[in-house]
Amino acid sequence: MAFDVNDFDESHPAPFEWDVMRLAASIVVATDDNGFPRKVGRRLARHAARRYREQVRALSEMNFLGVWYSHVDVRDRVQAAAETATKSERKIAKKTMAKAQRKTNVGALGRLAERVDGKWQIKDEPPLIVHADITPARRKELNSFYRQYLESLPKHLLPLLAHYKPVDFARKVVGVGSVGTQAFVILLIGTRGDDALFLQLKEADDSVLERYTTSDLFKHQGERVVFGQRLMQASSDTFLGFASAASKSKRMDFYVRQLNDYKSSANIAKMDESRLSKYVEVCAEALARAHARSGSATAISGYLGKSTAFDKAMGSFAVAYADQNEQDYDAFAAAATDGRMEVVSGV
Repeated sequence: MAFDVNDFDESHPAPFEWDVMRLAASIVVATDDNGFPRKVGRRLARHAARRYREQVRALSEMNFLGVWYSHVDVRDRVQAAAETATKSERKIAKKTMAKAQRKTNVGALGRLAERVDGKWQIKDEPPLIVHADITPARRKELNSFYRQYLESLPKHLLPLLAHYKPVDFARKVVGVGSVGTQAFVILLIGTRGDDALFLQLKEADDSVLERYTTSDLFKHQGERVVFGQRLMQASSDTFLGFASAASKSKRMDFYVRQLNDYKSSANIAKMDESRLSKYVEVCAEALARAHARSGSATAISGYLGKSTAFDKAMGSFAVAYADQNEQDYDAFAAAATDGRMEVVSGV
């Protein structure tokens, strides 16, 4: 098991500082949400920036293959932390790893699908997963899409996928950051009975970073997402691919990934200051490794130097961002209270 960066919907070549700023800001927002004093958020943001700077320097002194094969091993970290961790912390770590190990396609079959007239079918879970608008025409389009997806994969994977056949499609609601985009789930069943593979199709729009950087580097937005993930992760999803679908007004690009692929995440809301400090440290290390794979660790390290100027700048930015975050929420809440914005609860 490896700990790594995720969520590549907006991945695009851009200044490395932007990622570090995003990490630092997220840390202060998280400490605010956990009820910690603002000084704790600033300190942890600086800590993350310092660990990033130190890790980039260490990576800059390695050969390129060493950087490429480096990764953050979860088991090693858990074993090292066990020496100083409390009984409760060790229990949480084991529970998190066990949860990840249960997230497999085979385990998801009984949870996400059911037999209907002897055939496997994705369960409707309104409003999150529905078949409502999967018309015969849409089903034909999705089958065509699947053939495109196969063409995007490395050729050595085709014999493996030849053992699976798409048997059902359903629309899936995506996360808050992707509201307004389309997503689907495909259920594939293997030739040996109940051997299942769940794939998720997710629409990929232009990266928000393109307007500030060099645009038109990627003609296909799904390919852009897949490229970024394969480049920066130590061990990417085997089934990452991409394809397109046509709508009445435009071509829609999608990327494809496994729906369940042995992954889990930490519960930041339940972390005390000590555990959160360790967590942001490993996040910073993972980000540094991703940048070293996709850019020049030597150039980044030379730019940052050995002083704490970068750490302090990231801490100050993160606090300012969190302040703006609170102001934005207050404005949102005020608009909802005085009727300028309609709020519907219970959905």
